[in-house]
Amino acid sequence: MRQKISDWTVDYGQGQKAVQVPHAWKQDVSVRWEGPAVYRTSINVTGNRSWLVFEGVSYQAVVLVNSEQMVDHRGIWDAFSVDLGDYKGQRVEVEVRVVKNGGETFPVNDVASGFIPYVYNTFGGIYRDVFLVEAEQDPLKELPKAKPTRVKVDGRKVFVDGQPFYARGTLTWGWYPELGHLNPDDETIRKEIRQTKELGFNLIKFCLWVPSHRFFEIMKEEGVEAWLELPLWDPSSDPERLEQIADDLERIVAQYRHHDNIVMWTVGCELSTATPAEYRQRLVEMVKRQTSCPLVKDNSGGAEMYGGDLREYGDFYDFHPYCDTNIYPVVLDCLMPGPRTDLPVFFGEYNDIDVHRDLARIWKEMPYWAADDKEMNDQGVRWQFDLPYFLPKSRFIQPENKKAHEEMMASTKSKAIFTRKFVHEQVRARDSVAGYVVTGWRDTAISTAGMIDDWGELRYTQDELKSWNFEDVLYPIPTRRPPWISGGNRPGWLDPYCFFVGPVLWKVGINSEKGIEGALKWTLRAEDGTTVAQGEGQTTQVKAQESTQLEELYWVFEKPGKHTLTVEFGTAMNEWTIWALEKPDFNEIGEWRLHDPAKLFDGLKLTEGQNLITTRPTADLKQTIEDGNAVLLFLVDELTQEAVFWRESGYEFFDDPVQINNQWERLLAVSGDRSVDIEALKPYLLDGQEIEILINRVDVRTYAEAPIMVKAGKVIATTLRPFGGFGVQPLGLPRSPSGQALLASLMKLALG
Repeated sequence: MRQKISDWTVDYGQGQKAVQVPHAWKQDVSVRWEGPAVYRTSINVTGNRSWLVFEGVSYQAVVLVNSEQMVDHRGIWDAFSVDLGDYKGQRVEVEVRVVKNGGETFPVNDVASGFIPYVYNTFGGIYRDVFLVEAEQDPLKELPKAKPTRVKVDGRKVFVDGQPFYARGTLTWGWYPELGHLNPDDETIRKEIRQTKELGFNLIKFCLWVPSHRFFEIMKEEGVEAWLELPLWDPSSDPERLEQIADDLERIVAQYRHHDNIVMWTVGCELSTATPAEYRQRLVEMVKRQTSCPLVKDNSGGAEMYGGDLREYGDFYDFHPYCDTNIYPVVLDCLMPGPRTDLPVFFGEYNDIDVHRDLARIWKEMPYWAADDKEMNDQGVRWQFDLPYFLPKSRFIQPENKKAHEEMMASTKSKAIFTRKFVHEQVRARDSVAGYVVTGWRDTAISTAGMIDDWGELRYTQDELKSWNFEDVLYPIPTRRPPWISGGNRPGWLDPYCFFVGPVLWKVGINSEKGIEGALKWTLRAEDGTTVAQGEGQTTQVKAQESTQLEELYWVFEKPGKHTLTVEFGTAMNEWTIWALEKPDFNEIGEWRLHDPAKLFDGLKLTEGQNLITTRPTADLKQTIEDGNAVLLFLVDELTQEAVFWRESGYEFFDDPVQINNQWERLLAVSGDRSVDIEALKPYLLDGQEIEILINRVDVRTYAEAPIMVKAGKVIATTLRPFGGFGVQPLGLPRSPSGQALLASLMKLALG
């Protein structure tokens, strides 16, 4: 017999009120209140041996039966039982005194809190089911053993059920703001899993939290695998606290090891210096002993990326590369195994890209996690706590700015699609990689990098992801072009998206999860739909998870314009925007001189004119401006502030004077990592000269604004880089069609 005990009362110190368990106290009391909240119920115990099983209470649960203390359990994620053997045939009064973590009694770092306190705050309550179970033995004492593993590892390749498996994961921290806890019902779970599958994911990573058993059961029904990361993040370094956490983690593994769709385990995340190597090694051995899983790792993210003792333990490499888009391929290359032990490489978190959320709707509805009310939304341990402060002052919530608000949402979404597509293609081109986990599944109070938005609805469609987040992915193979600088070659590539009018050679590769056969078909169309070039290759058999070059495409651009390149191979399809640009003659655009002590514009030959192109303020800058000459300031250090271009940002292109509005393929080659410091620039301008912002950067986490291009009379200052050289950007103006087009446009704009 197994009977659910749902009817309870809860008392926060102001009297009892009826509640249904599962229950968390949410906004019933101040978020800073740790308890104890006192839950009570009455139970008829049968004449047989019985146990009261709690599937999850956060954090401490002191259980009394008829006023006698029976259990003092501490731990958010594991189940525990209460022996009712002495109460056969009686009606008993059960009282549970609950104290949550995050207060003075149980600080966040002293217990296995997971990451949810850093997303919003801690939660308290009997948040999972409670059952009265008839059994002679404690139902939690003889737990099911792990089933035979479905996973096999061969070098860097992974197989599940004997089939090649490439992990395409999404990351969830368990953020369910509607619930106030981490125990969604079956309907919510199934909706989430089906949304996950719709977007092409085959794995869910439970990052630093442990879902209900029902979650894994429904995932099994739906054919989705799991990566379970135990809730160890930024813990106390106190040995006694670490031992308590280790005991907690061992109980979790014992209770969850029977789910054979948990194909990967990590002990913790970005652990840095707090956890000794011996401690992590012991936990890895514990997980492997209990589960026999061949994919267990001590530290998702890894010491090489996050510091601490460099000794690591486990069966795979696990990195969390978070970097700007143009830097990604270079960072990926430095994380490949090379001469190291041949193990699978996973990116356990990566490729987040924040967007502009619907601030106007949030302001109208004012959910508790956005409110400027410390009783509902205290900062707690969050390092990111901007929303309550900027929201009331944001211009994007004003009705008169509705157009700007909607344009920013559309722009940041298009940038996110471009970024994720570009990065995933780069990953699939590197066949040492066995899979990835995209950050993240849902928007939270601290970020907007979700696949679903603040209301649980899909932000992206299947069509927007199908070219890069499914089994077979076609990708461009870059053309190498190492330039000769100061007596030798340096790393260099050509732009895959922007070309001068004339001949083009383009290479296509594919990575297939399980193997694929086909013949590459390709078509290049102009913006008006006219076919510019097309072709078909030979039939090719592609092996599973081996990045393979398919064909070289060759065509000639007869005239400038925007084009779409579409390629198909078997059931795989991908397309890219390709630009044909006129090669400018800079000496036909007025008379200019160049001041470039760092030689960033090496190769730019100008006659000595009165107008100035410079990469830093010159001694005669103000005089040049006073004389009525045009000035282009390309700023890389002086007069700038740090501001990465791609991550956590949105852009407003005012009137788009240089024709690059939302043209991310062209901006990839010229993006920088600085903004213009207007206050530092002003002393170099004419007194009282009006400064017009041409491109404005909006930080979509803090909503701080900083321009990356401004104009004052005939002076234009920008942190864009026509000379490239940043990450995989073409190194040097002569190799960059996008950079040359940008420079020519700015020269014309400055001259008026």
